[in-house]
Amino acid sequence: MAEMLRAPKGLDGVAVADTGIAKSDADGTLIYRGYTIRDLFEMSTFEESTYLILYGKLPSRGELEEFAAKLRRYSLVPHNVYELVRAIPHEAHQMDVLRTAVSGLGATEGGISSEEQKLSIIAQMPTLVANCYRLNRGMEIAEPDPSLSLSANYLYMLTGRRPDAFESWAFERMLILYLEHDLNASAFTVRVVASTLADVYSACTAGLAALKGPLHGGANEAAMQMLLAIGSADRARAYVQETLARREKIMGFGHRVYKTVDPRSQLAKRLLRELLEKEGKGLDTYRLCEAVENAVWEFKKLPSNVDFYAAPLFATLGIPIQTFTPIFASSRVVGWVAHYDEQLVDNRIYRPDAIYKGEKGLKYVPLDER
Repeated sequence: MAEMLRAPKGLDGVAVADTGIAKSDADGTLIYRGYTIRDLFEMSTFEESTYLILYGKLPSRGELEEFAAKLRRYSLVPHNVYELVRAIPHEAHQMDVLRTAVSGLGATEGGISSEEQKLSIIAQMPTLVANCYRLNRGMEIAEPDPSLSLSANYLYMLTGRRPDAFESWAFERMLILYLEHDLNASAFTVRVVASTLADVYSACTAGLAALKGPLHGGANEAAMQMLLAIGSADRARAYVQETLARREKIMGFGHRVYKTVDPRSQLAKRLLRELLEKEGKGLDTYRLCEAVENAVWEFKKLPSNVDFYAAPLFATLGIPIQTFTPIFASSRVVGWVAHYDEQLVDNRIYRPDAIYKGEKGLKYVPLDER
């Protein structure tokens, strides 16, 4: 038998797949299909960046118009899925509700993975996120408005009001930042499920389960709760110091890849300030975030990650905290679908070994003799 290779915990530093989708680097760079996240943040739309990630190139105007029309057309969710959502207890976490709804969507749409179904799950996720929350709160279903862009329609369904152009643009920037991030925990989960030849709904359901954890997508909700608990910039340093003294994590900080700066966080930080100034809400929230960021760097030398600034930005837009992680999922599903397809190009089922440390040679004792 060949000698077994021992991988480090968390597969740190281990390459398990080739990819042409995205790449993050320790120097603080992130690219989608060769384009920097800064350029896409500054100049692209959600629909255009989604097309890029799925098909490996920027679309022509005609291709983009056709693609955006498909996303609008596929955004409606079958109402029997909503009946499933209505049966879920109101106190359930919104990621649990969304995960159940996507699983139900897969059962409704069938167990194959056509191009139409892959686009449907991308288009339906914003509708599901908004309406899972609404139904869980006893509110009426908000149907998509085909006259609005995806980001504007999404904000409308989440908040119940039509956003202005800058609000829609700001929200769209965050969706672009969340689209993809190479082989993170949820993307790897999706690829493992895809390697078994399971359908795309099953793979994305598994991705949702991985994303829920506070060490992954759940960090944005936890970061917002932390900011609310701190309250003001003058309390930030003491809060950070006391929390670290208890050996507790400061949510929204640190990253396996980025050691000095997360490029998404810096873009989101700038966007938060612009939004606060545009909304006339003052800069208290911005100063609080910056004070926490400075204190964590002083004591731990950890950079903020994208979740830290996404949280107050979403809150400024009037988005409920319970939907923060589902919003992350509704964008990251684009990356999941791309990883699903890429895994199947040269597929081999994932089946690593484990080093057994348990007992051997135990003698079975019949039940009556125990």
